[in-house]
Amino acid sequence: MLSSLGRNGFVESLSAARQHRNVVLFNRRLRAGSYPLVSGSDIAHWQPSSRVDVFAGRLYTTATPPQATKSAQNDSKQHIPPVISPSRKPKIELRPGPVKVSKATHTPTEPAAASPKPASTKANPEPLSPSASPDSTSKFAKATEHDFEEASKHGILAPPPEGAGMIRRLIHQGKEFFKFYWRGLKLIESNRRRAKAIRERVKTGGRPLTRWETRFIRTNKEDLLKLIPFALIILIIEEIIPLVVLYAPFILPSTCILPSQKDRIDAKRRLKQKEYTVKDRRTFELVRQRIEADSSVPVENLLDSSALAAFNGSLALPTWGPAPLLLRRLKRHLAAIAEDDALLTREDSGRWLTEAQLRDALEERGIVTEGVPQKLWQTRLEWWLSHADTAQAAEPDAWRRRVPLVAKIGTGKF
Repeated sequence: MLSSLGRNGFVESLSAARQHRNVVLFNRRLRAGSYPLVSGSDIAHWQPSSRVDVFAGRLYTTATPPQATKSAQNDSKQHIPPVISPSRKPKIELRPGPVKVSKATHTPTEPAAASPKPASTKANPEPLSPSASPDSTSKFAKATEHDFEEASKHGILAPPPEGAGMIRRLIHQGKEFFKFYWRGLKLIESNRRRAKAIRERVKTGGRPLTRWETRFIRTNKEDLLKLIPFALIILIIEEIIPLVVLYAPFILPSTCILPSQKDRIDAKRRLKQKEYTVKDRRTFELVRQRIEADSSVPVENLLDSSALAAFNGSLALPTWGPAPLLLRRLKRHLAAIAEDDALLTREDSGRWLTEAQLRDALEERGIVTEGVPQKLWQTRLEWWLSHADTAQAAEPDAWRRRVPLVAKIGTGKF
């Protein structure tokens, strides 16, 4: 734009000089200094040495600047820093400021050794509880399906209709389980009335209690204690009952257990009994030696907390709690065994027991049946009855005379 203004001003000055034939002096500032400009009719005879008043004006001309100006400009251009091309790295900011890091390119720094952070659970999840893990869920579903199929084969539960979809099948399964548990609760009340009639018969001088009647009354008493918590489970969340069978079978009444569920409960109990018998064999041997060394010492003084846990485990009793609670469980269980020994002796030493009843009798006395031939079961029961003092089964210290027998069984000496 300045160049165009210079050209226009120069042309206008020449036209004005031709018309008036007077000297026109433009007071303009030149690029690199002040130069006078004289215009007239004979401009070719103008000399630089002519006397002309200088007004320090800039010349409107398109003439190239002097060589000195070019060199100065070239020098200044050489000192100008080169323009940064877009392909080069951006200039680093020295001032601190927040930097937004992309999630895709973010690489977390290693934590300090003094305060290590736990690894993220999103990449490698860990199971918190058996019921929340995928294996526990699959095990729970398979157990429920197996229980339903086995109960359907035995006619306890009605099978689902043919061609039923998954949703209809689940609804049918839930209804059948609910009806089964409801019948079990009603059966507890029916058994209570029956047990009451048996006790009334004995009180009136009737026939004494048999072993089956004694166990029936005791089982019904235990079921009545479990009635209220189990009824609450059915009303609130019936679906967790198979989970209760796996992890808390002691909550279930005997009338609300399916055959397949009972098999799992028994298998778990037998495995626990065998583990304690093998693991604590040294403990049983020490207790046996102490009893034989001094029989006058009370048995309670020879059983510490570890020995009590071993004895309770071998008898399939709970092993949690302090030593006084473990001792109380052991006393109560062995006192019931003393009464049962007297009944078995009166009924031909248990020779009329079924296979399941004989196995239960042995396991209640701490005799392991898992892996033992069935032909030895009756022999080991007779060994127990022959060494137990069945004539004094009603004595308060009858349980103490059975502690050495449990210790011998724990050592494997029959």
